Amino acid sequence: MIARRHVFHIGGYDPISPEQQHRRCERSLSVFQRTWGVRAEIVSAIEATPVSASWDIEASGPNWNTRTSYEMLRWDDLILEDHARGMWSRLGQSLVTLVDFIVTGTLFRFMYANWKYAGFFLFPYLYVAGFIGCGAAVGYGLVWLTGVTGFQAVVLGGTAIVGVTAGLWRLLGWRRPINHVFDDWIFSREFVYGRRPRMDARIDRFAERILDRVRDADIDEVVIVGHCLGAALVMDTIARALKRDPKLSRRGASLCVLTVGSTIAKFSLHPRGERIRQATQSVAEELRIPWTEYHARDDAISFYRFDPVILKRVSRERSEGRPNIRRVQLHDMMDKASFRRHRFNFMLLHYKFLMGNSVRANYDHCLIVCGPLPFDEITVPRGGVDRFGEDGSLLKRASSEVTAATTRLAGAAVGAA
Repeated sequence: MIARRHVFHIGGYDPISPEQQHRRCERSLSVFQRTWGVRAEIVSAIEATPVSASWDIEASGPNWNTRTSYEMLRWDDLILEDHARGMWSRLGQSLVTLVDFIVTGTLFRFMYANWKYAGFFLFPYLYVAGFIGCGAAVGYGLVWLTGVTGFQAVVLGGTAIVGVTAGLWRLLGWRRPINHVFDDWIFSREFVYGRRPRMDARIDRFAERILDRVRDADIDEVVIVGHCLGAALVMDTIARALKRDPKLSRRGASLCVLTVGSTIAKFSLHPRGERIRQATQSVAEELRIPWTEYHARDDAISFYRFDPVILKRVSRERSEGRPNIRRVQLHDMMDKASFRRHRFNFMLLHYKFLMGNSVRANYDHCLIVCGPLPFDEITVPRGGVDRFGEDGSLLKRASSEVTAATTRLAGAAVGAA
């Protein structure tokens, strides 16, 4: 049973502030309490630095109590700087990214890996193409109404195209995640080519923070959570930490990795993504670090059923691989009315991996980061469904499960030795 846990969370391309993340956490814990019959609350104020922000969570049931230090590793300031770029600069850099991903074949690899994710890459470009089409229609109408010809018609039509495109983009750029997704892809191209030195420096700081905490003897378990693009940053961070301290996994608390809604492959499938490929491989080869990745069919902004290490599609979930791959259903984690209401809200569904469930399911983020079960037990295929009573009490598991978990741990220790 885990009494003290430290959770590091590296988010994706989302400029969420510590205060916003704190409120998200409060809402999730409120849902978590109702679903599992437990008590859970934030019991400390936010302690924030430019690199991280943390607070403590206390969770308990009739026969258990767990205190979790939750620490988000921050890079929201760098994302906000990207968001400050001008519209035409964003368009130019986005077109460079599109050409690069086509010429290098990366877009076609996305299509093979997961066609939904390829659609996510293309949708802001389709929006802009639609804006241009509207501008062309308006321009054609103005030329027809005014009866101008020749150079005047070209000027009038071109002005209409530029004006309508700019107007629609300014109106919808932030209402729809067009600007945000463009900035995400611009960042991804620059990062894979090694053109984000400040991000590299920030990842070094992340690695230092993790090294310091793992060596702390007063906790039982350290869980590093990577969501979306943050999963790739987790790989890079841990690889750097292992390079500095090859015996990291043998020191202090147990170090575990959880990746959800992962987009590691967005870098690994690019020809220049060797650094992330090597980082992912180094994490996979460190058998003393348990690593579980959750996939969901309804999450269009991830690589469903795609192995981030061997970069191949997988047909089913896997319990003996690197990582362990678990397939979950988002509609099983939500009440039916909520799922129907948000069925096509792809961003909300993508973030469901980080929220409390309104229904008991084999994956529950709060149960993993706040509950009493060790990482190896809570990430089994059934999760915590069979381990908690209606009153939130921890139940004993079947002897066959104990044997299976012991065998997995022993195999990992032998392989690491």
